[in-house]
Amino acid sequence: MGALQLRDVRKSYGQMEVIKGVNLEVDHGEFIVFVGPSGYRKSTLLRMVAGLEEITGGDITIENKVVNDLLPVKRGVAVVFQFYALYSHRPVYENIAFPLRVERLSKGKV
Repeated sequence: MGALQLRDVRKSYGQMEVIKGVNLEVDHGEFIVFVGPSGYRKSTLLRMVAGLEEITGGDITIENKVVNDLLPVKRGVAVVFQFYALYSHRPVYENIAFPLRVERLSKGKV
C-alpha cells in the first residue's frame, strides 16, 4: 500500500462537481508532478490532500490512515504554492524553517 492514496476523491462546489473520482497511489520515494492548464484543479487537489480544502467524497489515506477529517497540522503534509506568502527578503532556509518554528520543533529538527 502506498504512502499516499486517493480513492474516488471528489470535490463539488454546490451542484458543480469539479474533481470527479480521482484515484492515485504514491509510494515512499516516488516523485510525481501534476501538469495542466490553469483552472484544471491541480491546486485544489493538493489542497485537499493537505487538508486545506474539504473533500466531497472518497478517501485520502496517508501512511495507511484515512485522514479525511484530520486537521491539516495533524496530517504531516505541507504544500508550497508558487506565489503564496513567501518572504522575498529572507533566504529559502528561513522561508522553510519559519512554519517549523511556529510548530515549536527543536532546532535540530528545523
